Amino acid sequence: MRLRTGTAAVAVVILSALMLFSWAAAAADGYREGYELGSQQGKEDSPMINIVWGILGGVIAFGVAAFSTPPDPSAARLQQLEGKSADYKAGYFEGYSQARQQSRVLYVGGGALLPTIVAIILIGGLI
Repeated sequence: MRLRTGTAAVAVVILSALMLFSWAAAAADGYREGYELGSQQGKEDSPMINIVWGILGGVIAFGVAAFSTPPDPSAARLQQLEGKSADYKAGYFEGYSQARQQSRVLYVGGGALLPTIVAIILIGGLI
């Protein structure tokens, strides 16, 4: 059975496209896996002491936490990334940064809100 030249060309184009898309899908999987690990570790690395900073600093501490960048992963965390692809590392850093920032804002905001709630309860009891 002989294939025509046009049919062979179409087959080559389709196979090339499939290879390109499978490479892009593999890169997306690496990014997603890195993002998930970074997100998990970013939450783990967020210290609960941020609640104390919220209590002591109030709105100012909340503003600092909300508008500053979170700290980078520790050297021990970065050693886990050795030998990983660039997509995996990009996903890891994105996930770590977002999770760490969300946790910081949540903890500091909760700490800043606590004195307000106590004041409302005390003032409400006096009235």
